[in-house]
Amino acid sequence: MFNIFATSNIHYEVPELGIRGRDFPSVSLTGRVCELMCKHCYGRLLNNMLGVATPEELVDLCVKLMGEGVSGVLLSGGCDRFGRVPFERYFNAIKYLKGLGLKVFMHVGVVDEGRANLLKELGVDAVLVDFVFHEGAVKEVLGLDDVGVYFRSLKTLMRFDVPVVPHVIVGLYLGLPSKEFEVIDFLHELMPKASVFVVFTPYPDTPLQHLSPPAPNYVVSVLEYARRRLDGMPLSLGCMRPRDEGFFRVELSAVELGFDGIAFPSLSTLNYLVSRGVEFRVVHKCCASVYEFVGV
Repeated sequence: MFNIFATSNIHYEVPELGIRGRDFPSVSLTGRVCELMCKHCYGRLLNNMLGVATPEELVDLCVKLMGEGVSGVLLSGGCDRFGRVPFERYFNAIKYLKGLGLKVFMHVGVVDEGRANLLKELGVDAVLVDFVFHEGAVKEVLGLDDVGVYFRSLKTLMRFDVPVVPHVIVGLYLGLPSKEFEVIDFLHELMPKASVFVVFTPYPDTPLQHLSPPAPNYVVSVLEYARRRLDGMPLSLGCMRPRDEGFFRVELSAVELGFDGIAFPSLSTLNYLVSRGVEFRVVHKCCASVYEFVGV
């Protein structure tokens, strides 16, 4: 069955099919603060998140959200200059929230053995890491010097048996090919629980706002290779991607190639699913949860 991921992170409503995004909000553990200021985001995405500054604020916010019917959250935030989302001081608060039954996904950035061990102790439901291997993307866009840092982060998380879902950002290097095929080959070797594919999308008021996203044909070629090379791995098309009608082909290709889900699909894609009689369900969780639903 095909999965439509629709959370409250983006205003998403399809009255024709009775679909409305809800649940699973994103929470920034650093408020609006980011030291790294990657060129493609520049801290702007933090403005779309609920922000906290202390462990007490996190607990109060999440308890309030649970009272409103929210079943899970994505904990994220800005990175320090080493590419890490600093979650350590929230350890006890997250542990407490997990004890209340809250589902917790985390975007943590760069991970070493110490941080991986903490995540294992927390028992979080999934850890999201960008998986980047292009030198220009790492150094010029993300602002880090160590090209292999994300590869090691993923390997470390898997070695500590942390449920990790890497995100492949197609065209991260200035909208150009960014070694996506090599990244997919590495994923084939490592075989994490699932993978999410997103597309570089120029964001307003960032240093890269003047650039164009990668060509839809190139994105489709990456998705084709991923589905063939990562046979059996749950795959989803994530929320960060251009929304113009030209990218409908990318969504359509994800469906036809056998991807397992799409976050916030266009009305055109939903109409296509209906017209072809494709059975689908609406999931009010982060699309990284795709591994939970494959085969169900």
